[in-house]
This record gives sequence, C-alpha cells and structure tokens, in this order.
Amino acid sequence: MEDDSPSRPSRRALIIAAGVLAVAVAVSTGVIAFAPSRPASVSAVRAAEAEEKEPPTPFEQAEASLQRQAGALIKGDEKGWLAAVDPKSPALRARYRTMFRSLRGLGVSHFEYHTYQRAGSKGSTVAMGVSIAFCLSVVTCPAYTMKSDNGPPRAEQALTLKPVAGRYVISGLAGVKDPNYLQPMPWESGDLVFAAGRRVTVAATPKQAKNLKRVLAVAEKAAVINDRYAAFVGNPQQRYRVYLADDKVWKKWYGGIDDKWTVAYAVPLNNAGTDVVLRMSELSDRRLLETTLQHELGHVVTVGGVSTRDFGQDQWLSEGIAEYIGWAPRHATDSWRRRSVHNAFARARKPKTIAAGELGDNASDKAGDAFYGLAHFAVDCMAQKYGERKLFQFVKLTLREDNTYDMASREAYGVPFKTVDQACLSWIRKTA
Repeated sequence: MEDDSPSRPSRRALIIAAGVLAVAVAVSTGVIAFAPSRPASVSAVRAAEAEEKEPPTPFEQAEASLQRQAGALIKGDEKGWLAAVDPKSPALRARYRTMFRSLRGLGVSHFEYHTYQRAGSKGSTVAMGVSIAFCLSVVTCPAYTMKSDNGPPRAEQALTLKPVAGRYVISGLAGVKDPNYLQPMPWESGDLVFAAGRRVTVAATPKQAKNLKRVLAVAEKAAVINDRYAAFVGNPQQRYRVYLADDKVWKKWYGGIDDKWTVAYAVPLNNAGTDVVLRMSELSDRRLLETTLQHELGHVVTVGGVSTRDFGQDQWLSEGIAEYIGWAPRHATDSWRRRSVHNAFARARKPKTIAAGELGDNASDKAGDAFYGLAHFAVDCMAQKYGERKLFQFVKLTLREDNTYDMASREAYGVPFKTVDQACLSWIRKTA
C-alpha cells in the first residue's frame, strides 16, 4: 500500500511581538503670551532623543542577531549565518553548517524567527524560545499565524544566546517539550545529499546517496504527469521535493511511521505545499517505485497547500485520485488491487457506496488493499463516465474547496451524487 498521509496531534507555538507607541497630546485654552525662542538644531534634537532612548536589552540584542542570521540564509551567505553561532562551539557550528546547506539545497525561500522569553535567562545570557517559520521553493510564503497548523510550516527550538566579542551568538540549541507536529524535519539535524532535476529535488541521507539518480529519473517523469493534473485543479507546483529515508530516519522524520505496510507518504507543510518521503528499503522494484511516486506527487497536486483539515471522511476520494494518478495512463483494471475489489463484491456484505468510510488505523492488509482498490475504481469510473476534466473539477470542489459531494457532483457532472454513486457501484461490479 503506497500511502497514508500521517495524522498526528498538532502542537501550538507562542509568539510575542514588540511594538513602539508614540503619543503626543497638545491642549490649548485662551490666549497665552510667550517669548519667542530659537528652534533647536536637528542634530541637537537627535542627540537629546538618543540620550532619552534606553539601550537595547540583552533579549533584543539576541533577537537582532537571529534576524541577521535569517537574512544571511536567504542570501546564501554561509559565513553570515555562522556568525550567529558561538565560535568556541565546533559541534554546534557543524550542526548549523549542516542546517544551512540542507535548507539551501531544499530551496529555502523564506525563513524567519518568532521569539519569546524562556525561563533560564541569567545576567547577559538569554534563554529564548523560537518558532521558525519557513517556506521551500515558494514564491509567496503564507503569512505567519498563531495556529501552528496554518500558514507556513514551523519548527520549535529552545536557544541559549550569550555575548561574544560584542555580539550575541547561539551557544546552545535544544528541543522543546512541546514541538511542532511536523518535527523533527529532515533539515533540522543530520546530513542530507541532493540531486536536482528540472522539476524535482531529491534529498537523501548519505546511506541512500546511491539511489539519488535512480529516483530522480523516475520522479522527473512523475512530475510531468502531475503537472498536467495540477493545472486541472489550479494548484501548479514551483518544485517537487522527495526525501529518501533509510529505516532509521523513516521512524523519525515528520514524527515517524511505525506501521510495517506503509512504503511512502505525503506530508502537508501547512499551507505551503507538501513533501514526499519514500521508504527505500521497500522500493527496489522499479514499477512499484513509479506508481508510488506518481501516487504521492498526486497528493501534492490535489491537496497540497490546503489547510491541514481532517480528510478522514474524504479518504476514499483523496486516495482514489492519487491511485488514479499513480497508475496513469493505465486504468484501475490494470492495478494489482483488482482481485481485492472483485472479492469485495463477491462477499455477502457488498459495498453499498463508493464513498467508503475512513480506513481504520488497525485495518488488515487485506482490508487496506480492498479500500484503495475500490477508491481507485470509483475515481476511474467517474473519469470514464464524465470525462477527466469534470472528474478533476469534482476533486477540486470537494478536496480543495470543501463542498459536499452532492454540491460538487451537480456542478461538475450535472447530476446528484446519488446518481453517480449508484452508476459507479454497478460499473465496478461488472468491471472488477
């Protein structure tokens, strides 16, 4: 089974913003006589203002150092990025160097720190919590919001900064008790190696470097297919990202996957696209790799960039359209799941709707195979009866715009969903 986008509890971040308010009030009543005075010079006024202005606090100085570091990352200035890290901490500098190169390799296009005071500051040493908001290969990054599962993706960190040679530098980096549900992300720790094509960037652990070229070639072909479908739903992609995981990081990246049957997944980065992760120990077969990549990139184009709402009730459609894309240009009758679908209709309790309920977390391989197979046949039926463009209009109206099946069916197909449902059940029964 190629996919099951992970659903883990999200965790919230805190942001504290500082502002400056200047208020001037003038009140005048009656007539007041006064002696004219010579206006103060501009330089004198500025000097007086400078005397009145309080010097920046240690927290403000540390915050400014982080903002300079973020700017250096976007400019591709590795020296400027490392200038914000303690020069006497070689291990920490090595970690930040790796982080810089990973983010640059992934096409970082936006990176900002949102800071808050953490317990533990003492004297000039600052204990700071940060929420990193970032985007990868996105022209316009969504605006930061208080909700951790909306806007850009984010990473939560606990930093310690201290003054060294007149500037604040990071002297400590640690995780937080309540990390973001996407953490740890592949770029946060550990080396990554890259291969970049015209439409796809493939990143891997060093152990998977041998698979970079092989996967990139397959991914580039999958991207061409998915670009066409992305246009149908109005969700063009700047660039696709695919990560190659060994079995160790498979259980770690993006919260990790523990079940034995999943070989790949697509993880939404809030409103800023979707990443694909492959479990390479299970994908040595080229045909399985091809269908898996097309399937996962199918998730990227059909639901990527949509707020991470619960797609549970729409799982049959989100997985069915991904299977449809995964097997394109072949049809559901060519898939490995055809036998499972045939057996489902041979049982006493036959499917009564194509809109099957959500697949349970503890479902057997047999049940999962039948679920994905039936979803694929249902989508293929709609494509063959009403045409591919109308199918993707239905997908857009439901998965991306959250319309009911009936509303979407009437608009896309011109008939109630009940009519589509019954017609496709009959079609699947005869075809499978």
